[in-house]
Amino acid sequence: MRWASSTFGDDELTISTRFMNALLVCGLAVPMLIAARRYLDHRPFADLGLQSPRRAWQPFLVGVAAFVVPSALGLTIALATGWVDLQPQVPWTTILGWAALLIVLVFTFEALPEELIFRGYLQRNLTTVMPPWVAVLGQAVLFTAFGTGLWVASEGWGVLTERGIMFFAVAVVLGLLHIQTGSLWTPIGFHLAFQVTAQSLLSDRMTTSNENGLLLAGVASAFVLATTVTAFLSQRQHVNWSRPEPEL
Repeated sequence: MRWASSTFGDDELTISTRFMNALLVCGLAVPMLIAARRYLDHRPFADLGLQSPRRAWQPFLVGVAAFVVPSALGLTIALATGWVDLQPQVPWTTILGWAALLIVLVFTFEALPEELIFRGYLQRNLTTVMPPWVAVLGQAVLFTAFGTGLWVASEGWGVLTERGIMFFAVAVVLGLLHIQTGSLWTPIGFHLAFQVTAQSLLSDRMTTSNENGLLLAGVASAFVLATTVTAFLSQRQHVNWSRPEPEL
């Protein structure tokens, strides 16, 4: 990404640079995972839980709702009680337009490739030899090492504890959602809704005097209630938490 930005861009995080980074990451990650599944595992790519678009919309919307419902409820209560204030700095049309752009960028740059790698490929392979709930913890450790390592490399060791806790909690919730529905589209939907909401609320287009309260009401609440909302909305009758699922 840095090489591409310096070679074809201007080293600034412009919209065109964001799109270039997103296409680069997705364009490399997805084919690599397909190749790894075919030539290393000798197993069908579909077994990772990434169903066809015709079957994807329902588990995807469950993941989106698992974030949006508790987030909206938390924000509504926080704003109504005056605990949190939120002031737009630009017209709402601009905010909504930026959110629409974020949906495309986040899906391509983060939600699809990260979920495919960690909750898809790694968690599925770990589940072949260990109980699914243990596999969730295993992929969470790997995701934490990956995400925290990137932040430490760019920001220094001061962010280690904060980012480590955050990445681990995020990965555990996303892994649990995958088990609950059996579809990778559920954590993809949750991941997408989480990042679009968080980046919209914390951008310079919105201001608040209580950022911690805003994060608790609009983000943390969703992670606490995500599995409950998913259990209510999912139509899956039997969920395996304890038995390894070897690939025959």
